[in-house]
Amino acid sequence: MTEHRRPPIRFSDAPRGSCRWCGDAILFETGPHEGEPNRRRRWHPTCVEQYNQSDPRETRRRARKRDRGICAHCQLDTQALSRQVRGRGRAAKLRELGFRVRGSLWEVDHVVPLIDGGTHDLRNLQTLCTPCHKRKTASEARDRAEHKKEATEGEVLEAAERLLSRSNELLARLNDSR
Repeated sequence: MTEHRRPPIRFSDAPRGSCRWCGDAILFETGPHEGEPNRRRRWHPTCVEQYNQSDPRETRRRARKRDRGICAHCQLDTQALSRQVRGRGRAAKLRELGFRVRGSLWEVDHVVPLIDGGTHDLRNLQTLCTPCHKRKTASEARDRAEHKKEATEGEVLEAAERLLSRSNELLARLNDSR
């Protein structure tokens, strides 16, 4: 199972002027104190970016901003739909359309599932409306179950063939010894 928590801050007890993530000194780049430690800062900007990329909430926010809430499969604009079905009867309207009644009408989906070797990288994420995500997930689970069943049947056939060849060898030895 993939860990969904942020990594620990390695240098959390670093003194002011040292980056809490990498431990290197944070120096003034310009001005009268150029080259001296900047005690007001606790992180390098590149380290902040790297740390934020490890947060699933940040990744979800970036995917939403990139895709603007449009489903990658059916091209449904979930943000426009959310504006249309406000007010009384919202839950019933959403259920009719196949949505679960909750805050968001879209979900972040891994193009290549984590179980199949996918990553949390932004390039491996897409925005799907809830019904499309549900269908895709069910389809992937069904495909994995079929693949597992085929693999199991193949293993049984291989074992039976090995057993048959072994018994034929033993019978041949027995006939040769007589």
